[in-house]
Parts: sequence; C-alpha cells; structure tokens
Amino acid sequence: MVDIISNFPDSILCFILSFLPTKQVVATSVLSKRWKLLWRFVPSLDFHFGTPYIDYMDLYYFLNFCETYQPLHRLRFTSCGLYDFLSMETCIKTALKISGRLEHLDINLDWFVQLPSAVFSCKTLVVLKLAIIAPKNISLVDLPLLKILHLKSVRSFKCEDLKRFLSGCLNLEDLEVGSGLAPKSAANTSEKFPKLLKLKRANIHTHLVPLELIKNVEVLVTDRIYKDDLVFDLHNLLQLELTRFNLSTKCIIIVFNRKKKLVAEGNEALLPCPDPIPTCISLHLKTCRLNNFRGSVVHLQFAEYIMKNANYLRTMKFRYACNSLRRHDLTSHISSCMKSSDTCTLSFE
Repeated sequence: MVDIISNFPDSILCFILSFLPTKQVVATSVLSKRWKLLWRFVPSLDFHFGTPYIDYMDLYYFLNFCETYQPLHRLRFTSCGLYDFLSMETCIKTALKISGRLEHLDINLDWFVQLPSAVFSCKTLVVLKLAIIAPKNISLVDLPLLKILHLKSVRSFKCEDLKRFLSGCLNLEDLEVGSGLAPKSAANTSEKFPKLLKLKRANIHTHLVPLELIKNVEVLVTDRIYKDDLVFDLHNLLQLELTRFNLSTKCIIIVFNRKKKLVAEGNEALLPCPDPIPTCISLHLKTCRLNNFRGSVVHLQFAEYIMKNANYLRTMKFRYACNSLRRHDLTSHISSCMKSSDTCTLSFE
C-alpha cells in the first residue's frame, strides 16, 4: 500500500492536524520519528473536556510549553461541566498570552466561567464563537478584524452589552445571536445600534435584535418577525430560513418592503402583496426554507406566494411538523403548485 500522507510536506500535515482535537494531534507523535515532534508546530489547540475532573495545572504547563513553538492561530475550549472555574479562566488568559496572532477563538464551557476581558481586545481575531459563558467586563471592545461573531446562551448579556460589543467590531460579515440575551425593550431602539454595513449573514431571534440592524444581509435565519419590526427593507435578501414557522401568536411573519407588505397575523388569511412584487422576491431570492411546517392555510399561502413570484428561486425546502399521512398530502399539493422558476427544486424533510 502506497503511503501518500508521508509524501506531504510538514506544512500540509500541520494544516490537516489543525482540524483535530489536540489530544489526537499529540497522539500522532508515536507514529514515526518524523511525527514525534510534528504536533508541536500545529497552529491550533482544541481541548474538549468530557469530565469536570481536570488537572488544570497540567493544562497550564502544556500551554506554556506550546509557547516556545508555533504561534497559536486557533483556540477552542469545550466542556460538559467544570468545577474549578478560576483555573479555567487562568488557562484562557494563558492561551491568549501565548498566541502571537490568534484568529479563531471558540469557547463553550459553563455558565459560571467568566470570560477574561482580554478576549475583547484581541485585535487579530477574525472568528469569535461564545456559548454558555459569562463575559467578565466588556466596557471596551476593540476587534477591528472580526468577521464572524456567534453568541449563544451568553449569561447576563443585556441589549446594551450587545450594542457596545457590536460597536467594537464594525467589519462583521456573519452574526448569530441566540438565547441568553435579555429581550430588547422599547427604549432600545435600532438607532442606538451601530451600522454593520458589511454584514451578509444573520441568524437571530427577532425579540433580541432589531431587524433594522441586519437589513442588508443576503442570508437571514430567524424565528419570526414581530409587529414592532416593520421598519426595515431586505433589499439584498438571497436566502431566507424561518426556524419556527409558528402562527399561534399574533406576529408578522415577514415584511419585504415597508410599502409592500406580506403580512400574516394569527390565523387570519394572508394579505395579498400589491403589485409590483418586491424585488427581493422577484429578482433576488434563491433559497427559502420553512421549518416547523404544519400545512395550515396561512402556511400554504405563504409557500405558494414565494414559489409563484420568486423568478430565480433555486431551492424551496420544507421541514414538516405533522404526521406521515398529512406530510404525503402536503407534498402532493405543494408539488402541484405553480412555480415561476423553471430551475426550482423542492425538498421535503
């Protein structure tokens, strides 16, 4: 058998190893004499703690040991539970210290681990993903190169904190804001949020983030859109995904243009959109995904409207939330609906 991997230069091998957990990377040192020291030059560290019983002193020494070798570009900490929160914070600080040019930081730990303030002034960061963690101090945020920001279940994170955070990373292209953030109030209007002119993708809960903030995106993933969010225009929209297609409460499902509204309230019939059809539907929309699709009158009217008027629609996806018999009937009905795009493909899950 030909050994193709051994013909790769060290730089390629280190790149491949950078996608593996650090424990597996270090284990490659037993393969051969060439591999014995190769792991030390992998520019990433990925720690996954499957147990709360962690020897933090060994981890601390390991991080300092790595400082003498390859500069760290990617760092990830993941844990299912922690007991020694202060030691974990110290390890994060140490990792930030040894990283000459940290570009990717992914931390998913525990509610009681406080994220060091040094994270928010790491000017080389391009990707920052935080989940199940509490920021310690975000009075100063300076992340000029940050392009991807994902915030999921961030403890004690208020709307004012989000505004301050976004003000320090104006070059964002991808934004995700999940649960854990305090809902926006009437006083927290969109005018107070910074303008994210380069934002292309957003995955948000609309009761947390004003839609005016993400009106220029090409890809929008959201749960629902409320009446208070009527002042926005999705003029660049190419892909739309509704994660919870639920009309049990009086809410606005989607508004494509402040003068041309496609509105659904409660269980009332869908209001027709006047001519001309909004350009974000007729000329731009290419992908539409409807999750939690139950096949109510409003659901079907919304789906039919999109398929009928989206001239460049390539993919229409449905994720059902009903029994198999109902799914069969819905699939037959939807498949027979008129589609203005000849290249549109229907997908059912």
